[in-house]
Amino acid sequence: MTTLTLTPRRLFVLQKDSQIKAYVHPTRIAILRMLAAHKRTVSSVAKELGVHPANITHHFKLLEKVGLIRVVERRDIGKNIEKYYRSIAHSFVVSVDKSTKSSKKALELSILRNDLSTAISTVKRNDKHGVVAVIKIARILPQDLKVLQKKVMELIREFSRYDSAKGTAYTLNISAYPNETEYISRAEIIIDE
Repeated sequence: MTTLTLTPRRLFVLQKDSQIKAYVHPTRIAILRMLAAHKRTVSSVAKELGVHPANITHHFKLLEKVGLIRVVERRDIGKNIEKYYRSIAHSFVVSVDKSTKSSKKALELSILRNDLSTAISTVKRNDKHGVVAVIKIARILPQDLKVLQKKVMELIREFSRYDSAKGTAYTLNISAYPNETEYISRAEIIIDE
């Protein structure tokens, strides 16, 4: 048995492009939170997430490769060596500056895309909860976009007020971004159950 003592930092600022890209995936964020609390194996994290360990092994490999988690213990359990991991920090902050390859806007959209991909997988495994999806395309002036942004922030605060320990976890994903299909002005897609 090999053991390494690792006490996660309170905060780690992500500045490297590779670390930011590894971090901004909902499953990896969940893994980091679990590993900040205490050392865990891939199997124990998979069990808590309700997935097969093979479905998250690549997340562990990527997080370890970019230095966000470390192996802190190895146990010989007969045929295999069981690895225990810890996160290097309890909280992470993404710092995007001019030296980072990814632009802030592209990063924000990547985070949304990753979150939606995780949601798709979740719904495929368990479709008992409702989903509301709306896509609306409109031409907006820059000054109106700022007004809209304030209203969206109000909606997000209202959404947060409904948070209940007994409720089902839902993500509110609101985004406004340039659309190259400008000829589809005022297009609308609504999917409601």
